[in-house]
Amino acid sequence: ARELLIMEGARRGYDRELAIAEAIDATRRKETIRKLYEQEAVRPEYVFSERELRSFFVEKNFDTEVYSQHIVCKSEKEAREVIDKLKGGASFASLVHEHSVPNIQQRFGPGGWVGWFKIGDLFENLKAPLSTMDPGSLYPEPVRTHVGFHVFRLKERRPVDFAASREWVESQALLHARAADMERYVGNLRQRYGLDFDFEVFAALRKLDPDVSVWSEMEDRELLSWRDGQVSARDYMAEVERGGAPHPARADSALLYKTMDNLAGKQIMATEARALGLDRDPQVIAVVDKERSSLMVKRLFEVEVRRRVGAVTEAEARAFYEENIDEFIREDGKVSEFEFLKESILGALREKAKAGAMDEVLAELKEQYDDQIEIWPAALDRSFADGDWGLLPEDTP
Repeated sequence: ARELLIMEGARRGYDRELAIAEAIDATRRKETIRKLYEQEAVRPEYVFSERELRSFFVEKNFDTEVYSQHIVCKSEKEAREVIDKLKGGASFASLVHEHSVPNIQQRFGPGGWVGWFKIGDLFENLKAPLSTMDPGSLYPEPVRTHVGFHVFRLKERRPVDFAASREWVESQALLHARAADMERYVGNLRQRYGLDFDFEVFAALRKLDPDVSVWSEMEDRELLSWRDGQVSARDYMAEVERGGAPHPARADSALLYKTMDNLAGKQIMATEARALGLDRDPQVIAVVDKERSSLMVKRLFEVEVRRRVGAVTEAEARAFYEENIDEFIREDGKVSEFEFLKESILGALREKAKAGAMDEVLAELKEQYDDQIEIWPAALDRSFADGDWGLLPEDTP
């Protein structure tokens, strides 16, 4: 069934649609860079002594954790207003919904509580304050991170037991060691490719109005350049518009520089990976093919469901409810009311309709491709005889 769906998706040319083609290209770039890292940057094995792990544990501030409460504001002015309200007696939780940015409200717990976090896992600018402030106190100044201006209160700070965390510490040491080797390798690549940064263009981008989303000057200018490649001011602003980079007027200089440098670094790595032929590596090709197939099947599913499945009405949901009333009797013997169950019934009927639509599609595809499908019972018997496909003497259809 899966192969039929893939064949039909390819026949319709879904892999050539812009969104899918871009997603496939993104997967190819990601996998070739991953392969480049694995082949050229990191070591096959990393071994750490007990002493090294304990030193790492302390050095990276994983030996202490904090429990804190945060409101993250869009501006410093708003953050200072929140601090004044808190000093005036307002409860922390009452200000979260009004002042904390929406994505932070979704990530943090109710009332702005973050839960236990190791100091080493915090945003860099929060490490020192939360390491030194008194438990129960409100930090007197807003602290800026890349997500906004933090107003925060420390509830508690406690030591972390090394022995209980040893396995986790070793996994973190491995991540840091690999990351250090990757960064070293990318740094060498930058030198080999002659990466150059134009700070005049950087300054010009910083002066853009925050509401301007394109490079509007007549002449485009090179922001970063290297052997056989470049990122221009217009390229960077296009990345901003796609949501892949911060606006130059809304980010601090350090974050902005790092983002731009990473953008160039990715392109240099992709160029190096292609030069080494890693885009033709069998493992990379297999991952890309799997992603292509998955995207085509998903697209086929969307198209056919939209074509075959109409809106499920409330009347249909009520009819289902009444026909299956016995299924909705509670433990106390009473029947759950329809209004309480309506949304879940509508959702279940939609999913049932989608499944039915795909069954129809598969039935049609089996008929359409009937002359291309052949089953070999003897091969199936041999393959499943002892549950070990590896015992086949030769590849058998």
